[in-house]
Amino acid sequence: MSIARCTTPFKVIGTTALSAMLLLAPLVSSAEDQASPLRTYLFAKREAIQAQSAKPGTPTAIHAKVTAESRSGVRRLRIGPTGEFQYISDSGRNYAGYNLGAGSWDSLVGTLASSVADEYIVQAAVQGVPLDGLDVVFTSIPERKSETLAYPNNLSYVAYIDSPATDAQLQELKRAVHENSSAIDLVTRPQQVSHADVEYIHSAAERDPTLPPGLRDFITEEKRPAVLARQVKPGAAKAKPAEPETLVARAHVEPRTGLRRVFLGKDGYHQQLHDSAPGLLGHGLAPTVEEHLLGVTGTCLTHIFEVQAASRNVLLDSLELTVDGQVSPRFGSNVRSPARYSDIRYKVRIESPASKQEIDALRQSVEATCPLYNLVKDEQKLEGSIVRGAYAEATR
Repeated sequence: MSIARCTTPFKVIGTTALSAMLLLAPLVSSAEDQASPLRTYLFAKREAIQAQSAKPGTPTAIHAKVTAESRSGVRRLRIGPTGEFQYISDSGRNYAGYNLGAGSWDSLVGTLASSVADEYIVQAAVQGVPLDGLDVVFTSIPERKSETLAYPNNLSYVAYIDSPATDAQLQELKRAVHENSSAIDLVTRPQQVSHADVEYIHSAAERDPTLPPGLRDFITEEKRPAVLARQVKPGAAKAKPAEPETLVARAHVEPRTGLRRVFLGKDGYHQQLHDSAPGLLGHGLAPTVEEHLLGVTGTCLTHIFEVQAASRNVLLDSLELTVDGQVSPRFGSNVRSPARYSDIRYKVRIESPASKQEIDALRQSVEATCPLYNLVKDEQKLEGSIVRGAYAEATR
């Protein structure tokens, strides 16, 4: 059974209303409820939310760093103040990559799938809606916004929910998810994003021949030929644009821990893992979706710095980008509105023999063409639907 997308206005649930809902919603008590691992987890989640709601809420600072790794050009994403969680972002061989990790577009769709699943769990705990299984399949069909800019668009998801809840309960659950999700708000509302602050370090025009090959060699010998091969030659007839490939990811909620396993692409070749925040039954095993979402925009910016440097023949000897921001409190005695991102800012550290003027022109071209940087700045549409029952196509 499918539940149609809701178009009615959402209502913000303040702390007082939230406390009332937590008191009035049914608690897990029967033997049947206790026999469901996910229902048991939701009961524990509910208690954790009650504990958090009794304390003053404080904003969560987010920090991530991305490094273009020397001769390979792969983007190493480190999430957290000490970089305790790491992901590798890479391209396919047709774009001078080695497919060592998921690309930024795939990672974005996967993280959105996980964030929606996380919000369904939180809101089910708040409203006392019993769930026995949850998978979220998120899709996106990229669109070209200009000759030089394209990014994931047409965002939609299907939540496969195994639950005895009524249609009305699931519809209310969906409304709460869309109203309270900071991730949905991040991509559906235009965000104020700073220009990248560039720290420029001038390096020698000629590299020390005794040093091993580095980022400069990757840019000139591998990335530049791949980038130029994609560009239309002057005077050449333009080929008919290829049909955009649908991006897809599935987030599966592990019933006993609430961890989200994310399978990227139709074959699930690359995977991600997301955890909850420490006060909401997190285990410290993986980053939160709030952290990873900003981190993914950093990997995309870093890749486009490589692409534009290759296109403009700007030599780079090192490239490191940091992204910072904060998310307002989700729960707390002083909280009156849903959690939202703010103060999103980027800083890039570049070593290059190019001039300051060339580096500034590089930065401008990156911001004009970076897919996820512009996706966050723009307003996107997102649709969602619910299908009753377990995810039938699950084979993993």
